[in-house]
Amino acid sequence: MSDTFAIDPAILDTLAFSGMDEEVFRQRALASRDGLKLFEHSLSFIRYRMTAVDQGKPTLVVLPDAPATVESYDGFIAALEAQFNIVVMEMPGFGFSFPKSPESLEFEQSCQILVAALESLSCPRIILVGPCIQGLFAARIAEIMGAKLAGVIIGQTGDFAEQRKWIDAGLGGATLAQPFVGQIGFRMNREKMSIGFWLPFAAGPGAPLDMLKEEARKVQRAGCCYALASQVQKLRNAAPTTLDVPIPAEVLWGMADRSHLETDRRTVMAYAPNAAYHEWEGIGHFIDLEAPEKLAEAAHRLLAHSSG
Repeated sequence: MSDTFAIDPAILDTLAFSGMDEEVFRQRALASRDGLKLFEHSLSFIRYRMTAVDQGKPTLVVLPDAPATVESYDGFIAALEAQFNIVVMEMPGFGFSFPKSPESLEFEQSCQILVAALESLSCPRIILVGPCIQGLFAARIAEIMGAKLAGVIIGQTGDFAEQRKWIDAGLGGATLAQPFVGQIGFRMNREKMSIGFWLPFAAGPGAPLDMLKEEARKVQRAGCCYALASQVQKLRNAAPTTLDVPIPAEVLWGMADRSHLETDRRTVMAYAPNAAYHEWEGIGHFIDLEAPEKLAEAAHRLLAHSSG
């Protein structure tokens, strides 16, 4: 038994276990939309979707909250591309950002991989948007990159302790936390859990729910990665407890998100004590996809206070 558990269970979420060879993976990763690209790190691929870069416009970089993927952002891009360069960048282990190694799913390694991907872009004045758990990654990336970013938006995110509570209460964390069982069980039930249950439960009344379901279903059936169990296990076991965001920041909360009713919403302010805090009535969990224009307003406020 000890030899079995010496193997990192996150290996089940790597490309080697996806059933696709690398050529097929690349074809599927880049097939669905124009503007799709793969950044290749030694530990993970990062898939992102980028509009044509205009050096005269600021840039929004969004880390989508699964089951949303880059395919979910057609309407978001159409709404905001006149104001911003837009990059939608999938986290290691999600969408078609397939990890090559379990190491890439560690909190710090994921952040460092995303920093490398961001620094490979030639995009001016980046506002980084991290919804839900991605808000913790965005905070750490802001800590690493500092003034290389113009600002950071953290949405639907508690501090590490609150996110762990939310994982246990809202995501079935006790099951997901079991090595191998969590990875296999979620892989077998991910469409039912994430599309059938999670999306309608967490989204607000005006969310583009049919679109979110349709696009998520297509990408999951195409064989995407969805390393939720591995992320849960690694966040529970190894996540830091403090961060220090040194750049302009806003903390946003959609108040119609039923999944976060018990979360202490202001706890994440410990990582960004100078951040502005806003609550949005009638908006649910997917603040970027539900309210792109309001998100743009937040980004412009940050740009007005940025030295970048």
